Order: sequence, then C-alpha cells, then structure tokens
Amino acid sequence: MSTASTLLPLAAIGVAAIGGFIFISKLKAAQQQQAEEEQDNEPLSYKAKPILTPNELEFLGRLEAAVPELRICPQVSMGALLEPAISKKENGKKWLATRGTFKQKMIDFVAMDRKTGAVIAIIELDDKTHDADKDAKRDAMLHSAGYKTVRWNSKNKPDTATIRAELLGTS
Repeated sequence: MSTASTLLPLAAIGVAAIGGFIFISKLKAAQQQQAEEEQDNEPLSYKAKPILTPNELEFLGRLEAAVPELRICPQVSMGALLEPAISKKENGKKWLATRGTFKQKMIDFVAMDRKTGAVIAIIELDDKTHDADKDAKRDAMLHSAGYKTVRWNSKNKPDTATIRAELLGTS
C-alpha cells in the first residue's frame, strides 16, 4: 500500500472530524440561542416592596402631625425635582451626563405647600448608611436648584415642635 493511499483515508477522517466538530459547535450554539430566546419569552415576575421602612413610616406620621398645612411626599425621585440647567438641544451629551448625576437618586420626603405645590423643603432622615460626602454633593445639587434641605438623624428624630419650627420658621 502506498503512502498516498494510506494518507487519503486519514485525511478524509480528519476532514469528517473537523466537519463534525463544526456541526456540533453550531448545533450547540443554536440550541443555546434558542434556550436564551425561550428564557427571554418567559414572563418576568415581580413582588411588592414596602415604600417606607417602619422607621420612615413613623417619621412620616410625625411630619404630617407637625405641619398639617404641608403635603409630605415620601420617596420622591430627584428626577422629579431637578433637570439639567443646559438644554438637551444645546448639548445633548452634557444634558445626559448631568441628568445621570441625579436621575436614580431618591429623596426621603418632600414638603410641599398644599395650595401652590411649591416645594418648601427636602427632608432626609439619615441613618448609619448615609455617607456625609455623598450627602453634601446631593445637597449642593438641590441647593443650586433653589431647594432647602433639612437632615435629621433617624436615631434622634425631632419632636413635632422642632419639625414645625424648622420647616415653617415658627414655633
């Protein structure tokens, strides 16, 4: 038997093996893609989450008792309170970058005048998870838009008279 006649079947086996490998790889990739598509078609599931912690809920009651003439809104998005000072048409990239600095941040409470809807104060209830540097940046953003921020410690919450004096400037 010649070398050529021996190599020819080996080459055919090699080509078949490579072809088989490619076929199996493509089949596995198609199966994986189909599984991912089926998973994407599965309905998403959700579960309810409380808007406020028990501590925040208690403080909301305290705020409402202290200043019944104000409307207290809990868990307000900073995106509802701020917008970039630059127009989107003027510089869309800078507008998006500016919006990105606050759009996902939440305010604990917003105190509004019941008649006009004007924001009287931003109220933050600080606990051990708050970071003073981050809070200062948030406060500076809000201040630049003309908002007053009031921060109280969640472990040493003020009484109704103190809340009233701070928010309305009265006793």
